[in-house]
Amino acid sequence: MKYFNRQTGQLGEDFAAQSLKDKGFEILKRNFSNKFGEIDIIAKDKNVLVFVEVKTKKGIDFGLPEEMINAYKLQKIRRMAEVYMNGKTVLCRIDVVAIILSETDKILRLNHYENVY
Repeated sequence: MKYFNRQTGQLGEDFAAQSLKDKGFEILKRNFSNKFGEIDIIAKDKNVLVFVEVKTKKGIDFGLPEEMINAYKLQKIRRMAEVYMNGKTVLCRIDVVAIILSETDKILRLNHYENVY
């Protein structure tokens, strides 16, 4: 099951990265990680550094992907963003891309929420 979750997550990140590119974002890094956690996508939206959390689910039997984001997760992303910025002061924000896929890996819904934290 873990393999399929990882595969679904990777597919979702690919869809999210393409959607962000289509909106004019520049993808700087994917899967930035250290012992404290991971940021799925780091991108630039004009002059703003954007840290993107991607949540992907197949179907909605067990809730929406947005429901998987909580205050703890956002705080963890914020700490990872601070590590990435390494003391630099730049405009930045955290976005969430929530994706629901069909059983055949087609996008049923992709929502991009800007500046969630």
